[in-house]
Amino acid sequence: MHLFAALLPPPDELERVRAVAAGVAPVRDQPVATGPPGRHRLGRRHQPEAPPPLEPMLDLIPAVAMHVPVVRFGHLVLDDATRLAHAIERDASAWESPRLHLAGGLALEPEGDNSVWAKLSGDLDALRSINQGLARAAQGLHLFVDRRVFRPHVRLGTVNDHTTTGYLEQLLSVLDEFEGSKWWQTDLALLIPADRGPGQPPYKPFRSISLGSPVAH
Repeated sequence: MHLFAALLPPPDELERVRAVAAGVAPVRDQPVATGPPGRHRLGRRHQPEAPPPLEPMLDLIPAVAMHVPVVRFGHLVLDDATRLAHAIERDASAWESPRLHLAGGLALEPEGDNSVWAKLSGDLDALRSINQGLARAAQGLHLFVDRRVFRPHVRLGTVNDHTTTGYLEQLLSVLDEFEGSKWWQTDLALLIPADRGPGQPPYKPFRSISLGSPVAH
């Protein structure tokens, strides 16, 4: 099984930020031409046709599929996955529960990425400590850990062939003004990718891990 650790933000917060992204209308980069220069007066019988409606410029992910990947452990047999879950449960009581909220956005970063993301804000140092603790737990059992840098973001969707620069600029401007409600992230999910059909998360739970005391503010 391919096991990974993730945060599952509150569904209502995911629905809220998704609705904000969905409310940004498609944007043409260039105005539609109306004819040669100096010939803008047209009779009633020669009015230009209305431009066709624009296609969606972001392939939005369903809120039920949104999550924050923290560490990927690669392919594990059931015994190793179970040992790892026990080790994480033992260590996680010392990992503080962060207070988080969604605020701001990011697109097409790093280079080669085709996604738009909502950013997590709040106790990010505590999140990074959780990330490091997960890696230590796996390494202590001589198990594989994906070395990709942890990114405290939620993927909202991916760009497509219709996406314009003007649309992305407007979308990021709207996301930069967005600030969701705060929540305490008190648990961590160990998940397995799965094809569960339309309207279902693209993973199934393996273990829910309780975190420690809330971060002191």
